Order: sequence, then structure tokens, then C-alpha cells
Amino acid sequence: MPKSGKPSTGTTPADFAPTQWNIIYLLMTVGSLVAALSISIQPLLLDKIFGIAFEKEGAVNADIQVVAEIVSIVCVGWFGLLSDRIGRVRIIATGFLIAVAGAAMSLLSLQIGLAFGAAGLVLFYLTRVLLTVGADTVQLQLSTLVGDVSSRANRPRLMGNLVFMMVFGGTMLSAIIMQMADYKGGVFIIMCLPLLIGIAGFQMTRESLRDVAQPQQAPTGDEHPLRQVWSVITSDPRLQLAFAAAFYTRADVIILSLFFSLWCISVSDLVGVTRTYATAHAAVMIGLLGLAVLAAIPLWRSFIERHSRISAIGASLSLAAVGYIWLGMFANPFNWLVALPLLMVGIGHAGCFVTLQVLTVDVSPKPILGAMVGAGYLVGGLGTVMLVQSGGYYFDALGPRAPFILMGTGKMLVTLYAAWLLANGIDETCDHHLKSTRKVDWKPLVFLTAALPFVWLIGRSVIEGYFSNGSLGEAPVGFVNRYLGDWAFTFLIISLSMRPVQEITGIKSLAKYRRMIGLFAFFYAVLHVLAYVTLEWALNLGDMASDIYKRPFILLGLAAFLLLIPLAFTSTNSQIKKIGGKRWKRLHRATYVINALVALHFILAANHENGEPYVYAAAVIVLLWYRFYQWRGGNVLRALRIG
Repeated sequence: MPKSGKPSTGTTPADFAPTQWNIIYLLMTVGSLVAALSISIQPLLLDKIFGIAFEKEGAVNADIQVVAEIVSIVCVGWFGLLSDRIGRVRIIATGFLIAVAGAAMSLLSLQIGLAFGAAGLVLFYLTRVLLTVGADTVQLQLSTLVGDVSSRANRPRLMGNLVFMMVFGGTMLSAIIMQMADYKGGVFIIMCLPLLIGIAGFQMTRESLRDVAQPQQAPTGDEHPLRQVWSVITSDPRLQLAFAAAFYTRADVIILSLFFSLWCISVSDLVGVTRTYATAHAAVMIGLLGLAVLAAIPLWRSFIERHSRISAIGASLSLAAVGYIWLGMFANPFNWLVALPLLMVGIGHAGCFVTLQVLTVDVSPKPILGAMVGAGYLVGGLGTVMLVQSGGYYFDALGPRAPFILMGTGKMLVTLYAAWLLANGIDETCDHHLKSTRKVDWKPLVFLTAALPFVWLIGRSVIEGYFSNGSLGEAPVGFVNRYLGDWAFTFLIISLSMRPVQEITGIKSLAKYRRMIGLFAFFYAVLHVLAYVTLEWALNLGDMASDIYKRPFILLGLAAFLLLIPLAFTSTNSQIKKIGGKRWKRLHRATYVINALVALHFILAANHENGEPYVYAAAVIVLLWYRFYQWRGGNVLRALRIG
């Protein structure tokens, strides 16, 4: 068989040898195993090797995963676009090489952690980034390759098989291997395995795998693939539902592997077990979840073939939502009845994940299949960032069960969206074509998603009030203040990035969402200030003045907030007409100053045991550099376009 370095031309799905399927399934298994091992071992390493304090473990674990996901979103999304031009196999091989580099560096970070404790965290961040980018690239491109080969008739079966092998490696094999953590030298062996697996995967890809789809020409003019992706998504409500579901589905295994392990570790002393035993127990429970996914895939495959994709997404999401909320009601993770809600989550995850894969490939035009799959990954990655970040805060401040309530409520939201589509006659025919050509505006979904951090905060407080055995009776003031401030900054950065994204992709319709995102940034900033003034200092001006004197960085945040007020109140169309377009644009350039002030405020205010403030600041620097370079007449757009 030809090497992947020279993708074969003229290969058709009919020529795809049976041995190729065995290779694809095996590579998917080892790729998901690399990702699962790096996530599963992380809480134990941070606890035992790097010595992270218990009360900060949730936030630090979440920050590491968020940083890895942010970098992975950019890299893997770009790889998806690139794969349409140079082939999937080259990208798969590259993904394995990136994972190998991360695995090799993880061994070095382990030695630094053993010698210097938290000083090794910087290197550990980098290793997790490389492992995440590499493993996600492999899994995404293998899914795209199966999409190249499959047809509508056999796609549910082939995609179901692929997801089966992914879950088998990411949960079952990972659960078995993680049992070594409780033995002497077991942690070191677990950390060596991704290195060996990555080398084997790279060699297997180079020697045995070949492409099917013909490489596409570089995009020109209005044919840019990102604009085509946007056009396909906005024209089909099923894809809008699928991407909304992907926002909450891709994070399932990460949320459960990370926070269930942390939960077990956090109560291990109370129940009289070691932390390595707690890690192994968590792996067993995640393995049971994986078993549920494996058992459910054939059933969902049959359901998908006989019913609409919209019904399948709604049914699977509702099952997973109930499972998450039920899981959040348990007080002890070592209670074996916890397996029941985990099984429900696994069954729901299986149906949703397979349906998303099948639907995306069904609707996507072949020339931009890699870009479409990459777009789905982008949305899932953004969801992972949002959910893991909130979950980390919730874990530390409201108790270890809070992240599961968060996931359940989010899935319920998308379930309601699926029900709304069906109630309005937006469904499929018996041969899985869309019945109605009606377009659905994304504004309600964007609004509900942007409002979720606030809903989660209020909802969790209500739940804590009704369940007396909760971890804390009320949310700490520091948590509320930091949580609201982080989300204000997050939406500021998203708002700042929308114009560059619009210019790079040429998707002009993104402009109609920028105002909403900016107003949500202002909304969370107002809540952040109110929390500081009322909850923290009870309107005591003297105490506030003393606090500002001790912590002058508060003035930076206050200055940013004062600059943000006129921007919010002049965001309406009537105000734009009243002020005049040119003057309005000059006024709203203050957003660049606001982002810089908030970035500095965050760096000076935040705990420096993790790199989160610097990641936010780096994002602001890149976006400000983009605007400055454009003003100077640079050709950033040409440099960043594919082709």
C-alpha cells in the first residue's frame, strides 16, 4: 500500500480494502486512549506530584483543560480545512507526531514536578496542549476519512462502529490501564504508554493507511470553504441543532473523567481509602459508562436508520440530561448506585454522538467535508471550554456535584430546542431529507447560550437552598465575584474577536450577533461590580476605599467598567443615527482600551498558580495586534486565508 506522504489519486470507496477498516478502527482506539489517559491521570498528578492545594484543584484542573482546548480548537480546526487540500492521512500522521512530542515532554514534567512541585506546572500545561491537539486531530480526521468512504445507506453502521472503537479505547481500555495507578511505578508506566502508542500509531498510519477523497484546489474569491460552511449550516436547521448538541456532547467524557475523579479524590480521606485507589475507582466507573455507550450504539444505530435525526438527538440528550442531574443528587461517589445515572449518561451520549457524526456527513458537501467536520469540532471545543471552566469554579465553590448539574441543565436546553423544531414542522422524510426549507434564526439560541452562566449561578443557588446535604449552604462571595468577572472578560474577548473572524471568513452575517455578545459582556460586568459593592462590602464606602488602597488594580477594573457604560448605552440603532456613524465608530474603539485594562486587572488580581490570566491576556494581545496591523495596511487576511 502507498505511503501517506503521497496520497493516492484515483482511489475510490469501492477500492477501500477491508484491511483499511481494521487499521482505521485500531487507530481510532489508540488515538482515543491517548486522550483518555492524559485526562484521567491529570487529577492524580496535580494532587500527588505537583502538590496543588485541595481547595484549588477544581480550578487548576479546569484551567489546564481549558488552555488545551483553546489551542486545540485553533489547530485542529485549521487541520480540518487543510485536510480537504492535502488529504486526511498526512494530517493523521502529523497528529500522532504531536501527541508523541507531548507524551515525551510529560515525562520531563513529571521529573520536574517530583523535584520542584508546582514549578513543573508550566511544562505540564504544554504537554497537555500537545497531547490534546494530537489526539483530537487523529480522531477528527479518522471520522472525516470514514465520511469520505461511506454512503447514506451504510453511514450509520460505519460511524457507529467508529464511535464504538473510540469509546472502547477512551473508556474501557483506559479504565483497565488506570488500575495500575494503585501499584508502585504504575503512574510512570501510564505516562509512558501515550509515547509508545503515539509512535506505533504514526508508523501504522504511514505504512498502512491511504486517502480516498480527491484533494481540492485552493479556494479563491467567494468560494472560500469557511463561507461555504456557514452557508450550509444556516440553510439547514438540523445542522444548527446538531452543532448546538455538539456544544454539550463533546465535553461529556472530559467532564466525567475530570470531575468524577476529582470528586473521588476529594472524599477519599473521609471514606478511608488512598487517593490512588480513588483514582482507580473513578476509572472503573468511567469504564462502566463506556460499557453503556458500547452496548447502546447498535440500538441507536437502528433508531437513527428508522427515525429522524432530530428525534434521535432530542431523545438521547434528554436521557443524558436526566442522568447528569440524578448523578448530582448523590452524596458519595463510592456508592455503587452511582453507576445507574452514569449508565444513563453513557446511553444518551452514544445516541447523540453517533447521530451528530452521521448527520454532519449526510448534509455536508464532499468538497468541504473536512471543513464541516472541523466546524463541528470547533463548536464542541467551545462548549468544552465553557463547561469545563464553569465546572471548575463550581467544583471548588459549590461542591463536587455541581458540574454534573451544570451539564444536565445545558442538555435540557438543547432538548427543548429539538422539541421546538419538531413542534414547528421541521423534521425529516423517511429517507432522511429535510421536509421544510424554512430557515431558523440563531439569535434565540445565541441568547440562551450566553445567558447560561447566569442561569447556572442562580439555579445552583436555588438547588443548594432546597437540598440541605449540599456541599455548601451558599456560594462564597469570592467565587461569585470571580465567576462573574471571568464571564464578563470572556464575552469581551468574544466580541472583540468577531470582527476579525468576520473579515477573515467573509461571513458578514456574524455582525448581527456582535451587539448581543457585547451587551452580555456589559451585563456580566454590571453583576461583577454589584457583587463587589453589595455582597463583598455591603455598600460600605469606607471599607471599599481601604480595599482599593490595598489592591490598586481594582481601579483598572473600575476604569474599564466606566468606559464600557457609554458603549452599552449607545449600542442601539437609534443612538447610532443620533451620534453619527463616524463618531459612533470612534467612540466604540474604546473597546480596545477596555480589553487591555481588563487583561491587566485580571493578571494582577488572579492567583498565579495557573496560567489562565496570561492566556486571556495573550488572546487580547493577538486581537489588538490584528487591528493595529490592519490599520497600518498589512495583509493579515491574505496571510491567514487557506490558500
